[in-house]
Parts: sequence; C-alpha cells; structure tokens
Amino acid sequence: MIETRRTLFRQWGLLGAALVLSFGILAPAWSAEGPKKAKAPDIEPKAGEILRQMCDYLKNLQQFSVQAEITEDVLLTSGQRIQFARSVEASVRRPDRLRAESVGDTDDRQLVYDGKTITLMDRSKNFYTTIAAPPDLDAALEHGTQAFNLRAPLADLIYTKAYENLTAGVISGFYVGLSKVQGVPCHHLAFKQKDIDWQIWIENSPTPVPRKFLITDKAAQGLQFTAVFTKWNTSPQLEDSLFTFVAPEKAEKIDILPAAAPAPPKKKQKK
Repeated sequence: MIETRRTLFRQWGLLGAALVLSFGILAPAWSAEGPKKAKAPDIEPKAGEILRQMCDYLKNLQQFSVQAEITEDVLLTSGQRIQFARSVEASVRRPDRLRAESVGDTDDRQLVYDGKTITLMDRSKNFYTTIAAPPDLDAALEHGTQAFNLRAPLADLIYTKAYENLTAGVISGFYVGLSKVQGVPCHHLAFKQKDIDWQIWIENSPTPVPRKFLITDKAAQGLQFTAVFTKWNTSPQLEDSLFTFVAPEKAEKIDILPAAAPAPPKKKQKK
C-alpha cells in the first residue's frame, strides 16, 4: 500500500508543463531540457520578445496568485481517447513560499512550501508526506524534481529562469497573431519541439500574463493538454499562515523514497 501511495505522489505534477507543462500542472513534461550542444532554436524575433517579456514580468512579481482550468486527454487501453479536468490555484511569494491546490476528476491534492519543507497532501486519501527543501523557491522546485521526481503545479511559470526553461527544447517558434481568450486580447505564439508542439496566448497589455496554454504530444497520438487561466492577482497580500501546512484530523503521514538514479553505462569488456 505504501508503494502505491508513493506512486500517487510522484504523479502530482506538470504542467507539466507543463505548466511540467506537468502544470499538474500544470502538465505533461513539456519543458524538457534539450541536449547540451543543441542547435540554437529558430524563434521568430517577435515571438521570442513577447515570450521573454512575459517571463521577465512574472519573475519580477514578488507575490502573485493564479487560477487555471486544466483539461488533459488520456488514452485508454482500448484506444479510446477521453478527457479529464481539474482546477488549479497557486499562490507565490518570493523568495521562498508556494501553495498550490489541484482539484479535479481524478485528484484532490495540495502542495505547501514554507521555505524549509515541501508538503504534499492527497486529500482524497487523507495522507501526506513532507520533504526537506532548500530556502529558495527555484532551488526547492529543482530539488523536488531531481531528488523525488516531483513537479509542482505551474512550476515553469514560477522559475526565475522561466524563459530558458521554456525554450530549452524548442526547435522553432513564431508569432501567429492577435486573438482573444475569454474576451482578453492576447498575442498568440506557437512553438515546436521534437515530441510536442505548444502554443501560448499572452495578454496584450502592460501586464503580459499568460492566458492560455495548449500542448500537443506528437509522440502520443496527438493527445492534448490545455490550461486556461481564469484569474490573475498580481498584487495580493499573502500572509505566512497561507504557507503553513496543518494536517487534517486523522491524516496519515508517510515517507516518500528518493527517485532512483539512472544506472551507469556498462563498461565495454576488453577483448
């Protein structure tokens, strides 16, 4: 049973994204790191400039909160495609606070980072786990990914190096044009990677926040992940209590094992 629970926790993110995209947020892993000597991406200057403006704007926000509606395709063993949905809400206070909630068809989870620890709570099962984390949001997110294979919702938007992370695996990108998302005028950008295509709609205003993401997994029969951002607050007052985890009554605390390190390459035997 414990092993099953550990597996559930690793599926938290990613969005992503995700947003991974797991913007789990927010999403499937859409910002995978490219090869060390990868060719520079062929990104149209206007598309690169608008994406960088968005990343710089988010990086300079000391506090913000955001809500997103997520839909994600799932392929059944029968070959039939179905769609699951979830609502994600995240609150960030730099340099060392994060809280995220994800409630949907298949999950009801919470993540709290207080500058010292990351706590993951599965409210549907009433159990949680806590891991030690560095006293910096970027470092904490990186630690969760590398040591435990965990992805926080909307992680790709939270990193201060969001632009570098988002474009790491990009082959090409271009500016599609102006369009509206929920009535808000947005710049529509499209990017291509080896196994995925992704699009982003960025608000055309002095507050260039993302309004929509769409990821198409070309390696998985075109399965899609969509995140529509329904509410941004770029100047909230986020108190310490928001980032303090309080275990519910009768909640069970469990341990989570570090992710297994990849096996070293086998040495060739001398003939």
